[in-house]
Amino acid sequence: MPGAPIKKYLQVLSEITSRIGHDLYLVGGTVRDTLLGKECSDFDFTGKNIKKTAHRFASDTQSAFVNLDSTPGRETFRIIIEKQFNFDFTEMQGDCIEADLAQRDFTINAMAIRLNDYLEERDTFIDINRGRSDLKSKIVRVQQGPIFSSDPCRMLRAFRFASTLHFEIDADTLSKIVNEKSNLKKTAPERIYYEWILFLGGQQVLNLLQVMDQIGLLECVLPETAELRELDADPATAWHTSLDTFKILESLLPNPETIIPANSPLSFLTGKRTALLKFSGLLYRLMPSSSNGLSPEKRKLEEQSKIILLLKRLRASNADIQFIYRTILCQQEATDSNLDFAGEKIDESKLYQFVKNNESELMSGIFLACAVKSTFENRPNTENFYQAAHRIGEFYFERYLPAMDRKPLLDGKDLIQSFKLSPSPLFQIILDRVEEARILGTIQSRSEAETLAQKIIQTQQVQ
Repeated sequence: MPGAPIKKYLQVLSEITSRIGHDLYLVGGTVRDTLLGKECSDFDFTGKNIKKTAHRFASDTQSAFVNLDSTPGRETFRIIIEKQFNFDFTEMQGDCIEADLAQRDFTINAMAIRLNDYLEERDTFIDINRGRSDLKSKIVRVQQGPIFSSDPCRMLRAFRFASTLHFEIDADTLSKIVNEKSNLKKTAPERIYYEWILFLGGQQVLNLLQVMDQIGLLECVLPETAELRELDADPATAWHTSLDTFKILESLLPNPETIIPANSPLSFLTGKRTALLKFSGLLYRLMPSSSNGLSPEKRKLEEQSKIILLLKRLRASNADIQFIYRTILCQQEATDSNLDFAGEKIDESKLYQFVKNNESELMSGIFLACAVKSTFENRPNTENFYQAAHRIGEFYFERYLPAMDRKPLLDGKDLIQSFKLSPSPLFQIILDRVEEARILGTIQSRSEAETLAQKIIQTQQVQ
């Protein structure tokens, strides 16, 4: 039930609905999460004349008002409270709340409670189709009627809810998905991608992914999986190696200390990034190997014809595309080199260059590389690789990042003023070498940086 910070706003809303004279209901995910004992930050409401209610609430609370959907009869508005709570108001579908609930997707999302009853913590939930029972049994069950045919994306939502809630999808619902799966192509790609990423963001979703594959829904989402099955002489082996990598990734993510030093910042694995990393684990075999002899021009064409075009087809954002692309490139460089430069005898210059070249998605690439290594290598080789990965993590978090927070010892203006140089390719050579020496700790002062710069200039002049 509502906590103190949000209760005062719900009371304001209750007073507004009393003046207007219409019942207002909490519905959908808010009710589901309340019954699951979760705290809510998003509140979904429905009722008649909803625009008037939403406008007055925004005015009385001096909050932002956002029009989410202007479709007649389905108008939806969002009120943003204190930048941390969202109140969504949607016009009621049908003549009564029961008619509205009958049009919702799954039984666990087809429950409601009057706002006043919610405030007074009454157990008067309106449950038209065993929603509370399915919550208790941890079942995702589609409601009766043309639920999937009216919106095929709901088939993916079934897997998303099963993933994020750790529920199972009931057999009849799976049978209906089998019958309706071909209609998924009618759905906008960006909606498919949105549900897919939310699905991957759940914990331990491999079993659900395999179910999705077995019933043929996965190929409707990612037709490119057909190519993965043809990469090896045995099609089953090729696809199963991708699933093996995915499984290992899922085991590594809850235990990052296996790879990186304890207490390291984990921002690279928060929110959406975890889902994107798992997606990379399914796609990495579509990227041509960096050691297969392709020319740079041919390699670029190959890359764009597969992973990048796949992501563009799904309308993934440029940021998501770059995350996956750079993660896989880092993984390839790591596995191709076997991380030998970070073995028991560390080559600090190569270590620095590897970290610098892959800085944006370094740790996600390392996690993927460890999963790939475990997929194809025996345990002794894997253990050595993990130890090298751990050394990279130590260098990155304990030396590289702290050094990057400090000001460089030299910049381009210094080269112009102190060495009378004009801007040229030599600029970058000097700055890169000085920065490497600073981060590796071989120089600490401005004078040492200038001495190194002078040596580089002299060497270049001799050449």
